[in-house]
This record gives sequence, structure tokens and C-alpha cells, in this order.
Amino acid sequence: MDLVQLEYFKAVAESGHLTNAAKKLNVAQPALSVSIARLENEVGVPLFDRVGRGIYLNKCGEIYLEYVEQALGVMKKAQSEVDTYCEKLENVMTLGVVSKPFSQMMLMKFKSRFPSCSIRQIDFSAADVEAELAKNEVDYVITARLSSSPGIVGEEICREKMVLVVPASHSLADRGGISLKEARGEKFINLPKEYEYRKITDQMCQDAGFTADVSMECFHCHMVELVSAGHGVALMTRERALKNQGNDRIRILPISEPEYTMSYYIVWKAGHHFNKISKEFRKYLKEHCGVSDGDCGR
Repeated sequence: MDLVQLEYFKAVAESGHLTNAAKKLNVAQPALSVSIARLENEVGVPLFDRVGRGIYLNKCGEIYLEYVEQALGVMKKAQSEVDTYCEKLENVMTLGVVSKPFSQMMLMKFKSRFPSCSIRQIDFSAADVEAELAKNEVDYVITARLSSSPGIVGEEICREKMVLVVPASHSLADRGGISLKEARGEKFINLPKEYEYRKITDQMCQDAGFTADVSMECFHCHMVELVSAGHGVALMTRERALKNQGNDRIRILPISEPEYTMSYYIVWKAGHHFNKISKEFRKYLKEHCGVSDGDCGR
């Protein structure tokens, strides 16, 4: 016995005629007759009385139909519940975040385009990215470092030029640009050591031939405030620095010889199944970020 047999039984009961029921169901009449006969055999009693070309429910059939309608109603409700649940799942994305400032700017823009989507964010350290992706519990991770581990796939989202932000009273403030090696001996304001951004900017200073003297640690949102108060200088992405260009207590100095850039990547586990909104997210990044200097999150 299966749901198709029950649907056939209900259609014949309502029609009172095999030919008409077969047309309604879009099946061959002989196949419908066989299905009804098989169902009666499984139930153990006749469910219909055959009169001429008509076929009518008998008392056993009337009793059986009552429960068949209940069963089909329950299964229809079950299917509806499953469909609703799956539809919700198609609209939920789980995102691991390492590069928080860029992630928040980009997510706000994506959310405005897909307001009904749900985005679960999980904060990771750079060292945990591969292990967390291996659990298959996140769709993507946004990070400033591209993993070389087998089974981890990634794409560069965009890159931004780095600048040095100094107090307006600083001796370098009137310069049109600066080589990073000229910042040797400066007091730096930066993120705590465990943050990915800190490790990348520390490495930039190492590449320029010196170790950054970080005198104050804070989060991105406080960097400009501390530079404005004269507590030190800070390496920032051009995008973030330009948000504060109206602040007359700081100066933004492009870095040259060489130029430094901060890259952002989206990474995921190879073979991971992506739902509808996760696919839209990656498509959005390709269309609206692109891999071009200074174009992140715009």
C-alpha cells in the first residue's frame, strides 16, 4: 500500500466511475482498476460495489475513506511543513568572520539587497579557519589571509591600499606621501596581537626594515580618536581612513616605495553544499566588490 493507491482510491470514491476517475488522474483505466483491486486485496474486503458501469463505495469503503482522507491530509500538512522548513534553510547563511571591519561593511550592503535573509556570524581567529571549515558548519569565512591547506578553496574579494594616519601636528603631516620605512621609531596604535590585522601590519613594518613599536592597543573604531589625540600613528586601509577625512586633527598619508595593500578573501571547504542565499552571496561579492585596488565594500 502506498500514497498513490490511496489517492487513486479517493478519486474513484469521489467520481463513482472508473473512466472518469482515470481521466482526472491522467492514468490508464486498466492500471487504475488493478490498483483498486490490489488495495482491496490488501485491506481484505471489497471497498466498492460494482453496478453496471458504475462503482460505488460500500459501508467498508465509507469507513476506509474517512481514514484515507485523514491520512492524506496529514501527509499534505507534513509536506507543507517540510517545504516551509527547507525554504527557511535556503535563506540562511552561516559566515565565519576573521576580517571584521570589511565584513560588516559588506554584509550591511548585502542585507539591504536581500532583507529577508538570515546571516549567522561566527568570530574566528586566523589560526582556526581550516579547523572550523573542516567541521562543515559554516558556508564561508571572510579573512585577510588565503589558506594553502588541501581541501580549502578561496577567492580574493578585493584589495585596498594601506595608508599611514598621523596627527595633524605631526612632523610628517604636510607630506604628500611616505615610504613606510620613514615611520621607524614612531609610536603605533594597533589592534591586539591575536588579531589578523595586527599580524599583517606588523609584517608590513618588518618588510620595511623595522619592528613596529605598538604603544597602544585598541579596536578599529578607536584608532582615529587616539591618533587625533596625538597618542601615535596608525596603519589603516584607505577606505577606512577616508571615512574620517573630515577630521581636521589627522592627516592621511599614502604609502609608496613600495605600496602596501590589504587583501580580503572568501574561503570555503571544497565540496560544501551551498543553499540559495549562499550562492547569491558569492555572486554578490563578484558583482559588487571585484578584485581592484581601493574598491572594497563600495
